[in-house]
Formats: sequence, structure tokens, C-alpha cells
Amino acid sequence: MGLIERMKRRFRKKSRKHAEEISHESEEQFQEDALALEEEKTEFVRKKIKDKNLSVEDYCEQLVVSTRQIEQKKLEYEQVTAYLTDIQLIDQMTEEERDNVQAVAFKLVALNTDREELKQENRNLTQLQFRFMQLHEHEIEDGIANMQEQEKYQADIRSDMQKLQEEKVNLQYEEKYYLEKLHNIRMIACSVLFLAVIAGAAAGFLYTQYVFDILFVCLIILLVVAILGTILFIRYRNVNYALAYCKKQQNRAVVLMNKVRLKWVNNTSTLDYMYSKYNVNSSRELNLMWEQYQTILDNEEKFKKSSKELAHYGDLLVKVLGNVGVHDPDIWINQPEALLDPREMVEVTHNLNARRQKLREDMEYDSDVMDMAISAIRDVIAKKPEQAVTVQRILEPYRISI
Repeated sequence: MGLIERMKRRFRKKSRKHAEEISHESEEQFQEDALALEEEKTEFVRKKIKDKNLSVEDYCEQLVVSTRQIEQKKLEYEQVTAYLTDIQLIDQMTEEERDNVQAVAFKLVALNTDREELKQENRNLTQLQFRFMQLHEHEIEDGIANMQEQEKYQADIRSDMQKLQEEKVNLQYEEKYYLEKLHNIRMIACSVLFLAVIAGAAAGFLYTQYVFDILFVCLIILLVVAILGTILFIRYRNVNYALAYCKKQQNRAVVLMNKVRLKWVNNTSTLDYMYSKYNVNSSRELNLMWEQYQTILDNEEKFKKSSKELAHYGDLLVKVLGNVGVHDPDIWINQPEALLDPREMVEVTHNLNARRQKLREDMEYDSDVMDMAISAIRDVIAKKPEQAVTVQRILEPYRISI
């Protein structure tokens, strides 16, 4: 009760005078506008009734309509008066009665606030999506797990494809490198042979000119050529072996790439089917929809629970207001704020007074119309007595006497 007591003290500190001043200004403006409108309408009907082209049936019809409207508005006027009387009874309650009423009204306000929040939450799902979730809720969790597994597998395949593509590029670069090295070794070998030939020719030329033993020179040339040839041969063989291994690795990479691409195609087809089945673009989207669906179900359960509590406190409010003598306590279930906030109650009172004033003016207007219609009917009968039978036939079922 501590919270309710604080609310009561806060509401009581707020001046009713301020609320009444605000409502008084709006009431004056409303009355001025209503008066001008009623004068225009009355003048229009008065001219219509005085229209000599109208028949006695038209006058009778206007009389019947006005009579019905007065009867309906009288009932409504009595109802509004009863509501205003109820407000007086509520204002005259004892402290204990007011505490009981405000305690129940506070619970109703809190429940209504919670229900409005529940209504506004988690309506991101379309009706079609919600219906789909209802039909497949038994398999959604397994579907999410399976889809996540396939997406992880898809990511692994993509990673493998990227690695194989990088390896393929590196192997192509290595192949180009080894081919360049083989070309360079060949060029060096040709250069060595060319130099050996030049050296041999030079030695032969010197021998013919100076006649000396060239055997030693030839042996040196042959030794150098043999050593360089052996080195170049070994280097050439190693590079050629590396080139063959590089091509072998390239063929292996191509085979693996084809296998991985086949896996990619198959897994993509599986994922596309899953996405099409659940009408999503990813497992994350499906998981989000599932969480929203679960939240909606939880909110609906809370809403049902709050509905029971709302009915309970509504019945309790009807009971406590009935004990005070309120004529129609049911209407306060839909406006419990007025039982807590004096400004709200002033607003309700103002609206009821304005409504009653409008009903009073409407009944006066309808009464004037009735008088004018009766006068017009009497004038017609005075001029044409045979019309009296027609008037009686029309008005008798409505028990209207002129």
C-alpha cells in the first residue's frame, strides 16, 4: 500500500483549480461554437417546414423523426446524469473507501500499461511467418542446427578453395622461376663451350706462330670445361627435377580444386534448398525469427495471465464501487486513471457536462421542430379537413397526438 499512498498524496497535491480553469476555457469556446451551429440548423429546418411545397406526409415524417430523437436523447440524458451522480458519490467517499478504490484502480492501470507494452512488442514477424513457425515449430531447432552446420562446412570449403587457389598461383610462379633458371643454365653452358672453342682456336694459332707444346694448355682447357660442365649438369638436373615436382604439384592442386568445387556445388545446393524451405537467407535470420516467435508465445501467455488478473480486479472494482452506491461501476474499468488523478476526473466531468448540455440543446431543438411540424400539420388540416385521415393513419402507430 506504500506505493498507492505516495500516488494518492501526489495526486492530491495537484490543484483541481488549475484543471478546472483549463476545462472552463474550452467549455466556453465549445458552447459558443455549438450555439452558432444550432442557430444555423434551426433556421434551416424552420425554412424547410415552412416550405409550402411540402406535403402533409413530409410534416408527419418530420414529427415522427423528432419524436424518436427526443425519446432517445432523454434516455441518454438520464444516463449521463446518472454518470455525473456517480462521480459525486465517488468524490464523497470516505478515506477508507477511497483507499480501497484507488488500490484496485492502481492495479488496473498497471495491468493495462503492461498489456499495451506486450501488444507493441515483437511484431516484426509477418502473419505468414508466424503461421509458418506454428506449423513447423517441432523442426525449427533441428533446422537451425543443421543449417549452421552446413554453413560452417561451406565456410571450410571456401577456405580450402582459397588456399588451393593461392597454392596454384605460387606453383605457377615457381614454374616460371625454374624455367627461367633452366634457360639461364643453357645459356651458361653454351657460353662455356663457346669460350672453350675460342681458347682452343687461340692455342692452335699460337702453336702455328711460335711452335710450343700446347698439350698442357689443352689439358687445362679440357679440365675447366669438364668441371664447369659437371657443375652445370648437376644444377640443370636439380632444377629440372624441381620443375617436374612443381608440375606434379600443380596437377595435384587442380585435382583437389575440382573435388573441392564439387563439394561446393553440392553444399550450395543443400543450403539453397534449406533457405528456400524456411524462406530465409541465413541460419542467423532463421534463428532471429525463432527467437521472435518464442517471445511472442511468451507474451501471449503473459497476456492471457494479465487478462485473468484484469477480469479479477475489474470485478473487484465493480464490487467496491457498488458498495459505495455507484449506479454503473462497469464504466470505470475502462477509465481507472480518473479514480487516481483528480485532473482526469475533472476532464471526465467536463466531457459529461458538455455532453449533457449538447443533449439538452438537441432536445430543445427537436421540440421546436415538433412544434413547427404540428403547427404546419394543423394548418394543412384547417385548409384541407380530408387530410386529417391521412395524418391519423401515419401518426397513430407512434401514439402521437396533435
